[in-house]
Amino acid sequence: MIDRNVLFSVVAATAAFGLSSGAALGGTFSISPIRIDLSGAATTGALTVRNEEAVAVVVQADGFAWEQSGGEDRLSASRDLLVSPAVFTLPPNGSQLVRVALRRGADPRQESSYRLMLQEVPQPASPDFNGLKVSLRLSLPVFVAPLASAEPRLAWSAGADASGHLVITGSNSGNAHARILKFSVAPADGSAGGFEQMEAAYVLPGQSRSWTFDNKNQAEIPAGPTLADARLFRLKGITDKGEFAADLAVVR
Repeated sequence: MIDRNVLFSVVAATAAFGLSSGAALGGTFSISPIRIDLSGAATTGALTVRNEEAVAVVVQADGFAWEQSGGEDRLSASRDLLVSPAVFTLPPNGSQLVRVALRRGADPRQESSYRLMLQEVPQPASPDFNGLKVSLRLSLPVFVAPLASAEPRLAWSAGADASGHLVITGSNSGNAHARILKFSVAPADGSAGGFEQMEAAYVLPGQSRSWTFDNKNQAEIPAGPTLADARLFRLKGITDKGEFAADLAVVR
C-alpha cells in the first residue's frame, strides 16, 4: 500500500546537487493526501500542508493544466482550478488546509489532468547568513473523472534515440490515467543485463510517456553482446491495476 502522507525535505534537493545540507536555507513540510481526485459530483477537494520546521514558511499554490508531449510532462497556465488560499503562511510546526475547486464541468468522455504546484516563497536571509538559499517546490496530481466510465489502456514500444540509447514508451489509448509503479526491461535472450525503473510515473489518457536508458544505468552486464546489440526486449512491471509483461521489438 502506498503511504499517502509524504515528507518532502530540502535536504534531498541539496544532496542531489552535491551540496551540504548545512549550507542551505529552506523549508521542510509534509502534505496529505499527495493526490486529489475530483468529478462532476465532487468538484472540491482538500489537502493539509504541515510545516515540520521551527520557523514560519510562506507558500504559494497554483493550478496548472497537465499534458504529455514528446513523451515528457508539460504544464501550462490554467484557470480551471480555484485554489484557496493561494498564498499562506505556515506557522512554526503548524498546518494549513488548502482547498481545490473545479471551475468547469467534467469532460463527458475523458479524464482531465492537472497539477497543483506548491512553491515556497523566498524570504530575506539574515545579514549573517553565508550559505545557499533553496526554495522548495512541490507538484501534486489532480484528476477529474469524466462523466463516462473510464479505464486506462496501455501499449508499450521500444526504440532507440540518436545516440543509440534504448527508449521505452508507454502509450495510453484509454480515457483514464495509468500509474506505473515500476518496471524492468532486459534483452529477451538474456544476452545482457537489464534496467530497472523504480520511480512511479503517470501516463495520461490519450498520451504517452518515455524513458531513456543507456549503459550507465544498466544493471550487471555479463560478458558477450551489449545492450545495443539486442533487438528484442522483455518488459515486466506493475501498475496500480496489477502486473503486466510484453515482448518488445526495437524499432531503429
